[in-house]
Amino acid sequence: MTMTPETSHPTLLVDDGSGAIDAPIRDALLRLGMLSDDQTRRVEAHRAERGVDFDAAALELGFISHEDLALARDQLTNSLALQNTQRRQVSDELVVLNDPIGGRSESIRLLRTQVIAQHIKPGRRALVMVAPVEGSGCSYLIANLAASLSQIGTKTLLVDANMRSPRIDQIFGLDPNGAGLSSYLSLQVARPERVVHANVLPNLSIVGAGPPVSKPQELLSSARFRDGMNTLLREYDVTLFDTPPANSCADALSVAGAIGYALIVARRDQSFFSDITTLSQQLAAARCSVIGSVLSEF
Repeated sequence: MTMTPETSHPTLLVDDGSGAIDAPIRDALLRLGMLSDDQTRRVEAHRAERGVDFDAAALELGFISHEDLALARDQLTNSLALQNTQRRQVSDELVVLNDPIGGRSESIRLLRTQVIAQHIKPGRRALVMVAPVEGSGCSYLIANLAASLSQIGTKTLLVDANMRSPRIDQIFGLDPNGAGLSSYLSLQVARPERVVHANVLPNLSIVGAGPPVSKPQELLSSARFRDGMNTLLREYDVTLFDTPPANSCADALSVAGAIGYALIVARRDQSFFSDITTLSQQLAAARCSVIGSVLSEF
């Protein structure tokens, strides 16, 4: 497996500061005793005056520390996440767990090192994995990359945005009929945190695709998708998105356009150069920066 980096890195299109999480963060800070009622009123006034989020206003006034905020966010995420859901054993496809010293695991770790160096260290917190055609190994690769990142203590969220033929639930032993991304986007669940499977592995949480829906592309193009992902991005070091093949539907381009950064996955002796070129052009038209490409042999 090889990864070819790209040189351009425009600003991430998804804003990490969504106001949608302000009320829960405020309540969490109050529950933990980090803010008094009087301080809360002063933070609200400062927030309105400065036009910033509640947590940023509280930090600016010196009422809380960054450590206080991190603790409140952890409590919020864990309290809203799916609890006591049934889970099966993870699939053998997770080679970083089942064959940690094998050649495939070593290739995944090399990819992890390059993604950290080229994408995460500069402060970018989200990445979409996109394949030009079916059979490129996109789900396999992103599942192992997510698990590999979690193994070194990176707080990782994996979102299955392939609502047409999802595989992440199968790989990680989750209930395919449980609440997931489609549940949140179709208004069956109020908040995105409520479709998160927390700590499926240490440091790894997952949002499954959820039950089938009739118009996934419309849901992924919605403001609700962008707002919900803004909320989740704040809580994790990195969020990875799996997507369906780009030649089968426009879902992957919608997700990539919202997140702003993508990694193209191709398969040796199967993917055509013309397909990869076309996908790269489509991502550019969607204002998504391609950080690199992976040529997979498995």
